[in-house]
Formats: sequence, structure tokens, C-alpha cells
Amino acid sequence: MEFIAKENSLAVRRMEENERDISLMLRWMTDPETMRYWEGMTVHFTRERVLRDFYRHRDANVTPCILMKDGRDIGYLQFEKIDSAEDYEMPEADWARAVKPGEVVYGIDLFIGEVGERDHGVGTRIMNLTAETLFEKYHADVLLIDPKAHNLRAIACYRKAGFCDLCLVPQREEQDGVLHDRLIRYRRKWKMPCLCFWHRQGIFRFCVLIIYLPGSGRGQTLRGS
Repeated sequence: MEFIAKENSLAVRRMEENERDISLMLRWMTDPETMRYWEGMTVHFTRERVLRDFYRHRDANVTPCILMKDGRDIGYLQFEKIDSAEDYEMPEADWARAVKPGEVVYGIDLFIGEVGERDHGVGTRIMNLTAETLFEKYHADVLLIDPKAHNLRAIACYRKAGFCDLCLVPQREEQDGVLHDRLIRYRRKWKMPCLCFWHRQGIFRFCVLIIYLPGSGRGQTLRGS
């Protein structure tokens, strides 16, 4: 078993092609609460589809992982290196606002598969652990994540983990016959705590970034609307 990251009761391990992990993914990918935000309610996973999507035809750049708490498997996470705005299907101008030339960027996706572990702060803790690992071991400068705009639970989780709103990409992904908007959020290596209030229609109302100046002990606050 190869561990990507471990901290106290939490761990992120590399997913393996064995009966344990295949059965886990099949159970989670047939859970309506997971599918409502991951693939859609009209998508039906079988063992063959799990093997195809998560093993056989997976992008070589994607690192698939299983999330663990107290030694139990509780969810799925994947990360991959992103080389351009085109790779992440987002506007060049917004990419340039978050990423400087030459910086290393990784994208993250995850879900908590075990119902009893949802809404207890585990997702935020996992995101922080994964972020620190990608910054330190994989030399990432910027992390991106792209929840659907209506997935308020995930958006709140990522906000608590230090991800700030970057842009809304309209109709970016089809699910259940409907094109959904994606809210792209980012976190830099040198964390900038932010307070971002996101209107349900996708309008930025107010944003505060607190930038900590090294050695000053104080922060410079930037406001925008």
C-alpha cells in the first residue's frame, strides 16, 4: 500500500487495481448522493465501467487515490498536473490571473463516499492535507478545483480549505442532459486567506483578500466587488 500523505487519523493512499478498491468504487459510484454531483443520476456504473473509467482508460497524468480515516476507506481523490488554460477548459485571461509563467499547477477532484463521514469537516481536512503534500512533494505553486456551481456543500468545503473564487465557466459540463456551470477556485502555495461571497447567479458581490507580508506580522487587505 503506497501512501501519498498521512496526518494523524487521515491518509491518502494510491488506488490499486485489486478487489478491495474495485468493489469500493463500484459501491460509491452507485450511491445516488455521490452521483448527483459526480457523474449524474442517469449514469449507471457497473464493474466493467469502473474498470474502464478508473483503470483502463484513465488519463496517464491522473493519480487516483483512496481517502482513509482511522484506517477505513472513506472516499476518492484524484490529482493531475495541468499545463494550460485549454487543458482545464477555462478562459486564458482567468488562468493568467491565478498562474504566473513557469508555475506548476495541479487540479484536484474528490468525493466522500461514506455517508457517515459527510458534513463533519473531513473534506476540509483532507483538502488541506492534500494541498500541503502537492506543494511540498510535487512542487506545485497553484492548485485548481472546479465544483459545479450548485454544489454548495463542496464550495463551502473548499472555501474553508483556503480556495478562493477565480471564475465561473458557464455550461462547462453536461450532466443528466443539462449543461452545468463550473465555479473554478484556486489556492496558491503561499496561502492567501480570503472572504468571498458568491451570489447564486454567479455574480461576485464582495471579495476580501488578506495578503500576509513576510516579517511584518500584519496583512494588507485588498477589496473588490
